[in-house]
Amino acid sequence: MSNVHNDNLRHFRITLQRQGTRRPAKVQIALFGGMMAGIAAITAGCSSAGATEWSQVEKAPKPNVAATKPAALLPVAAAPQAAESIRGVIAPQLTATIASRMTAGITAMPYKVGQSFGQGAMLARFDCSITQAQYSAASAATAAYKKTYDTNVELDAYEAVGKNEVGVSKANLGKAVAEARAVAAELGQCAVYAPFSGTVVEEIAHNHEVAATGQPLLKIQSNNALEVQLIVPSSWMTWVKPGVPFSFKIDETGATVTGKVTRLGASVDPVSKTIRITGSVSRDGTAPILPGMSGSATFDQRGSDGKPA
Repeated sequence: MSNVHNDNLRHFRITLQRQGTRRPAKVQIALFGGMMAGIAAITAGCSSAGATEWSQVEKAPKPNVAATKPAALLPVAAAPQAAESIRGVIAPQLTATIASRMTAGITAMPYKVGQSFGQGAMLARFDCSITQAQYSAASAATAAYKKTYDTNVELDAYEAVGKNEVGVSKANLGKAVAEARAVAAELGQCAVYAPFSGTVVEEIAHNHEVAATGQPLLKIQSNNALEVQLIVPSSWMTWVKPGVPFSFKIDETGATVTGKVTRLGASVDPVSKTIRITGSVSRDGTAPILPGMSGSATFDQRGSDGKPA
């Protein structure tokens, strides 16, 4: 407002200077009085407008600080401690793919898919007639070389044979024995026996086929030794240890079995921040438990310290 007043006075002085010589003094005084009255009116209007605006600012409601407070700063109730449930799969502890160790025809495979067997049971037999004949020949050669060596040793006692002949006969005997043992070892592969008790999962070869060396024949798995494989957050490593109990509800049967953690994975997945854990399960009921079944593992309720209550 002071700036407006000064501008008006400056304008008035310039006007008087321009018109001072052309108008009488009385007229100049009258013009001065009128302009002063106008300036006073403008000043009063500006003062009243400023006062009105200030009063409106003073009367404006103050913002509600609590209402505009960010939600993150408001107190949040602690989440309830609920039981932890994780999906898992039943898996056998022992699995194996039985393969042939020789090239021969298959003469017997007594167990089919789904059939159970005990440890040491014969799973496959091969036609080893040629190998048997080779073993007979190796055994006969071994007997002949032994007879020659024994004779040379006896003659050497009477100095009737040279030392060289005795050494050669001994070397030939050793070679024959080694060849006989090799054929005998091959004969031991004419039948494949179960390394543990279990069930046939898949038949890859069949009776009357010719199996090559290293060709898979059967896939087997253990029946009684079962385990549960779970994927849990890596942060659980602070309290999930071997021996921690849990219950496992099977989807296929609805039965619930008890178990405990047996071992933790060797590494943490850096992307998902998870780790694999393995637990054993016990057959508490009559419902069947088969490898491949899935379900939910529920751990004990955890307290505020993050450990099972």
